[in-house]
Amino acid sequence: MDNIEDKLDVAVKTRLGNVQIKNTVGISVDDGLKITKVLTASAKPRIENVTVNDLEVKFDGFVDYDFLVVLDDNQIKPISQKSSFSQTFESADIIQNTCIYINSEVVDLENNTRKDIVYSATIDFTIYATNLNKDVSLPVVPEGIFVKDGEVSYTSIVDCVVYDGRVDFELAKDSKVHKILFATSSASLKNLIASNNYFIASGEVFSTIVYENEDGVIKCLSKENSFSEEIEAQGVVKESTIQAQILTKETTIIENVEKSVFSFDVPVQICAQVFKPQTKQCVIDAYSVKNEVNLTTTSFTQGKFLSTKEAQENIVTNFILEEKNQSIDKILAVVPNNIAIVNQVVKDQKFLIEGIATINIIYYYQDDNGSDNLNSIDVEAPYSLEINVDGLSAADNIISQIVISDVNVKNKLGKELEILLSVRLNYSIIKEKICAVVSNIEIGEDKPQKDYALEIYVAHENQTMWDIAKKLNVSSADLIRQNGDLVIPLKDGDKIVSYTQRIVDCD
Repeated sequence: MDNIEDKLDVAVKTRLGNVQIKNTVGISVDDGLKITKVLTASAKPRIENVTVNDLEVKFDGFVDYDFLVVLDDNQIKPISQKSSFSQTFESADIIQNTCIYINSEVVDLENNTRKDIVYSATIDFTIYATNLNKDVSLPVVPEGIFVKDGEVSYTSIVDCVVYDGRVDFELAKDSKVHKILFATSSASLKNLIASNNYFIASGEVFSTIVYENEDGVIKCLSKENSFSEEIEAQGVVKESTIQAQILTKETTIIENVEKSVFSFDVPVQICAQVFKPQTKQCVIDAYSVKNEVNLTTTSFTQGKFLSTKEAQENIVTNFILEEKNQSIDKILAVVPNNIAIVNQVVKDQKFLIEGIATINIIYYYQDDNGSDNLNSIDVEAPYSLEINVDGLSAADNIISQIVISDVNVKNKLGKELEILLSVRLNYSIIKEKICAVVSNIEIGEDKPQKDYALEIYVAHENQTMWDIAKKLNVSSADLIRQNGDLVIPLKDGDKIVSYTQRIVDCD
């Protein structure tokens, strides 16, 4: 056997665990004005640096906060803040060259108001590690050993890519869209197409924009913008599979007075892992005619990685306001805050995800004097989705990410809300199986010589000539040559003749 490599670089992707942090930020304004009300708030975590050491990974970054507030002079003002974080995660499965994949999501955003306005974001980081299994060695075959080769399929990781891009779009400034107050964006991957030394990532960015018209009335609109990015990656070929996630950072808005437009800049970050399918001829069995042979077999988990896919789903739920809340007279804007996955169950042909989506509703209510008053409320919408996937097994592993692409709310009698959420789900599948190869061959004691020259063996169903040659302790090539009239595959009851030439000492 030709041992060009002495090891199989088998990619193994595992979920190491998760860690939660609570990040806080205080908000205020200058000019001696006070914030009387927070209409809407959002938080987006972004990881800037990841450092991998033996037994630990360190990561740090920022949480981008965006607020829309009402001041004591009735002015409505957007506020943006940043707050840094730094975290260490320890695991025995982390080594120096581990490829780390971190999925982050905001699971809670609350106002911890005392004297000042302070918001706390609870962020959950799920850490995945991809290593190369260096324990799968291939043997050196001693002379005089008959070996049986088998093709072993496995997957190697060839590159980890972090790509920063941006999606730009414009809105005309007119009597309808007079002043931009607030904007938040999310993104979903639709297709990942591998080519030679690069891959194409395409998808959509979903933006919710809160604005004032010329009369000072608050409204909102949704924008969906497609993107397609060509991303360089070493070692990627057309047969490669790509698993990726996409995140959006803080949306920047610039008013272009000369062109009378608002320009929007949405930074996106794509974190991808590129896997390449491999095959290799490996020893799966061996024997010797003259000696006993001791085989060491190594078992390993082989993962088949499927590229990230997108599913589009709808969530319909109802929400009833508490008695202490004023009746909603007119909904002005609906802003998706965040959506989190709380539980995931994989079954045959489908998987289930459960979680909570949070949306913010800005509205008018009438006081006792019949005047319109501005207010807002955060609404939690629990959801449960069943995603059908052909070929999915309950033993498979799934990594998923969900975003809200659109939201609509119907107001019923001021106290009951009917909520329709459109969501996009990105999910990657890892199919695992146990494989085994011979990793070491040792020659043992001498075998006793046969005291006969002719042997007839009756085959059993599903036996091969290799099986019989090993059992009769002869060369499989000689056995095939001596039984040239046999039809392969063997049938139950076929007779195989083995003739061993013996040298007789006549002295």
